Amino acid sequence: MSNLSPKPFSYMPIKVTVVDRVTIGSQHYRLSRHYGGEVILETVEEMPRFESFSELEFYEKHVRGEIKIEENYFSQNRKTPDVHPGWLFTDYSPKKQAKALFYEQLIHAYDNLSDKEGGINRTVEELGPRMASLALEALSIVGKMQNGGGSVQLQRIPSVGHFNKMYRLFKDSGGRTITLVSKDEGPKRTYRVDPESLAVWQEYAEGYALPNRPSVKKQHNLLLAALDGLNKARTKGKHMLQPPSYKVFAKIIKGLGAYHIHRGRHGKASADKKFGFTRGGFGFFRPGQRVDIDEKRMDLMALFKYADMWEKLTDDEKNEARRIRLWVVVAMDIATRYILGMRFCTKPNSKTTLEVIRMVMEDKSEISDFVGAQSQWIGYGRPERFYTDIGSALVNDEVAPKIAECEIGHARPTAGTPQARGHIESSFRGHQRIVSFYQGRTFKDVVEKGDADPVKEASVPIDRIEREYLRAILDIYHNTPHEGLGGETPHNAWVRQTQLYKMRPLIEPDVKRHIFGMDEVRTLGPEGLRFLGINYHSPVLAKWHLQDGSVDVPIRVDVGNIRSISFKKDGHWYIADNQIGLPDDISLPEWMAMWERVTREYAKSTAVTLDIFYAALRDLRESGEAAALRNPLGLRRVTMENVRSYERALLHKAGFTVQAALAAPAPLASPVGRRSAFLSANAPGYNDIVTDDEALELAEKVARGGPAKTKTSRKNANNPVGTADDIEL
Repeated sequence: MSNLSPKPFSYMPIKVTVVDRVTIGSQHYRLSRHYGGEVILETVEEMPRFESFSELEFYEKHVRGEIKIEENYFSQNRKTPDVHPGWLFTDYSPKKQAKALFYEQLIHAYDNLSDKEGGINRTVEELGPRMASLALEALSIVGKMQNGGGSVQLQRIPSVGHFNKMYRLFKDSGGRTITLVSKDEGPKRTYRVDPESLAVWQEYAEGYALPNRPSVKKQHNLLLAALDGLNKARTKGKHMLQPPSYKVFAKIIKGLGAYHIHRGRHGKASADKKFGFTRGGFGFFRPGQRVDIDEKRMDLMALFKYADMWEKLTDDEKNEARRIRLWVVVAMDIATRYILGMRFCTKPNSKTTLEVIRMVMEDKSEISDFVGAQSQWIGYGRPERFYTDIGSALVNDEVAPKIAECEIGHARPTAGTPQARGHIESSFRGHQRIVSFYQGRTFKDVVEKGDADPVKEASVPIDRIEREYLRAILDIYHNTPHEGLGGETPHNAWVRQTQLYKMRPLIEPDVKRHIFGMDEVRTLGPEGLRFLGINYHSPVLAKWHLQDGSVDVPIRVDVGNIRSISFKKDGHWYIADNQIGLPDDISLPEWMAMWERVTREYAKSTAVTLDIFYAALRDLRESGEAAALRNPLGLRRVTMENVRSYERALLHKAGFTVQAALAAPAPLASPVGRRSAFLSANAPGYNDIVTDDEALELAEKVARGGPAKTKTSRKNANNPVGTADDIEL
């Protein structure tokens, strides 16, 4: 029974290879040695110097963003280097995105069929007759991603030769979808030779990738002999075929691609193992190798009753529960059955799916503290591949490009493989059973309750069940023996396997903001870009303002950390830092709540230092309000529309500017999670779930051809969540 006791967790060793570039500050390194719990790096110089880290130190610095890792940077066969450094996949046109996604799905479809049939050679004879069906399969997925936009509806069936070219690009880049973008510029290779001679060169270069494993020199000699024989047989007046130098011939062989060469010389199984493309059925054994995302509709009223919470609700809360449709979107690591992300919503959509995808890659220990769980939410990492079905919320033109930008594979189980599904579906039944262990939210005493009114403070009663549901997952499900793990618990399986198999490098914080940040447009001024009373500046912005003056600049903001923002110029994403000394780990909702508190007391001041804001932040974090703002339950989400509305009111009420702190602030304490803390219905920046649900119902009625009207909402300050009659269902 020892495997049932929760194993202690401290860190996850990060995978770094000799072809990865490691950057610390402005210095570039490559791996020298990773053995015995020690990571030794060497600088990329003629006279290298070495730097050593323990695995724990390397992990902590990487999580904080101090160590950046670029996978496969030093690969000798790195195809198509980035022609636009700083460009994301979504910076290309939708048509190019769709075409690249089509080829990615076409490659996955070929790999699946090849595995199923025991290997299919990529030749005209074997692959050619199957290309049409594979293309239709890829089109069916990408068409779903594009929501019928028509970008790839008329895609031609690619030739076998072109497919092989795209296949090599994709495999040799480590599965990066961006390498499949049409007309992706890279180093051009030209030969001053006639096409007929070049065709013979390429034929003998392909002969290098054969099971008899000839040497480059042997193939070169065979080529010279063949060219000599062909020239002797040529009639007078016909040009002679030209021989290549040994160096040029070796470059042609390298151009075939490392994966293609290794597969031809050593076999597919060896190549897949060497390059990390193992597909041994459904026996996934490495954490992060496969993460399934699925959605499930839940009966909220039945769930409340099942958990013995229904009778503890007020009449108003019962009315709310009856009319709210509840779905849960879950991401599960198949190797360990550990839940890596989970969000509730009233209707599955791309925003919820993207929130879950981001949760998979972020530390969630603060959430487990907030919900009062005894077990920390330790599971996170950058997966190798996401598996989803073809639900519109999981496969669409918002989700697919973001997954590609994260350099994560995206696949769906093919028809006829039921064993590939059902992992999350079966877990839902177990999740609902374990919720019954919790008996609902009650206050410990009148001191804790104070003046709290759950009906007015909670956005909807769902925040209660969401909190208990999360606690049940973390404390019970993760620590219950799982049949699929041979009786081991998901928690222990995650701890054991992350120590056994090193995890992929995480996405650095700035790049994550580029990908998942909220979009906004701000006007560039002499002091840079201003957002919520904070000036953000950089040398690029200063030069831009001198050249073009005041221009509108697209920006992206990270809800969880507003120390820096991203801005876009000429298709590139750059970083601008705040100019008032704002530290890391201050979220957007916290900053807005701080503004609200400070404005009440200093509205007539001309300037307020950051020290005053820190005092307000400490109060927020000690009271538990900050934890609720940072970890919203009750289906709440920060929206840029609400942020803009709040900012307009803020500028009207506050007559002061924010200046840097007078002295170095004392360390800011982490948010304190209190079970009595709920997200207020009028929390700044957050949406109103009831209004959103009403708008959704109206849109669906209009789409079905019904009357474009609903009953009038009767909300007021005393009833922020409305009544049971607000929506006609």
